Amino acid sequence: MILVDLARLARVSLGHPLARRAPLGTAVRIARWQLGSRLLACPVVVPFASGTKLVVERGMTGATGNVYFGLHEVEDMAFVTHALRASDLFVDVGANVGSYTVLAGGVSGARVIACEPIAATRARLERNVAVNQLQARTRVEAVAVSDHDGTVSMTSDRDTMNTVALEGGVEVPARTLDTLLAGEVPRVLKVDVEGHEAAVLRGASRTLASEGLEAIVLEPGGSEVDFVRATLASHGFEAHRYDPFARELVATVEGSVHNILFVRRGALAAVRERCRSAPPIELGFTRV
Repeated sequence: MILVDLARLARVSLGHPLARRAPLGTAVRIARWQLGSRLLACPVVVPFASGTKLVVERGMTGATGNVYFGLHEVEDMAFVTHALRASDLFVDVGANVGSYTVLAGGVSGARVIACEPIAATRARLERNVAVNQLQARTRVEAVAVSDHDGTVSMTSDRDTMNTVALEGGVEVPARTLDTLLAGEVPRVLKVDVEGHEAAVLRGASRTLASEGLEAIVLEPGGSEVDFVRATLASHGFEAHRYDPFARELVATVEGSVHNILFVRRGALAAVRERCRSAPPIELGFTRV
């Protein structure tokens, strides 16, 4: 089984920008994790970016991607880290175990509001906040962000793929983004809610209209992808791709493998300059 997993991961790594820059080191990290996680069979604290840490367990798809490659979603993770400063607010909707939260709070020094409704996943998020001593600048919210204040039903057994369920699932509190923020405006917003993006935007009209919100990392999936794109366009957001090595934003109709980066048209020059002047993210084997 381990040989099958190693072969599969080797194929995946061929397409990852950081793996291509350090193929031998990537192969060693993959093999070490695949063997070590089977032997230990318990949570492991591993180095992350610029002195931060992650507590990782076998089966955590996104988190183990950080173990293998340094930054699992390198374009989006690098953008969030480069674009934020210590005075900023970052909102992580669908925070999962907290990889983006740790980057924003632990590397960039930003304040973070991290939303994760599933109790078991939220416990892992809070564990990563604690191991990086980010409690003072991180507010963890046990809510699903949606288009109404009340409750929603969610799946709870799909690792990084939990989403609002049409039937069954567990009942969790729901809040709109506008209610949750109560007038606060993030500089950068990340939304990873597996097809529920349209509902998040419907409950965020005041936030989207705020000029202080300069960029949104979002996967416009689900059946309402046209609504998502049209809503963001109506608020002046344009789709871009971020090249973390050149520190450049390029207008595009597509994003990275998972997400699209939307930048407010009027803030583009300022965002570009902030990314270019940010300190590098140290990954041990390289820097971005």
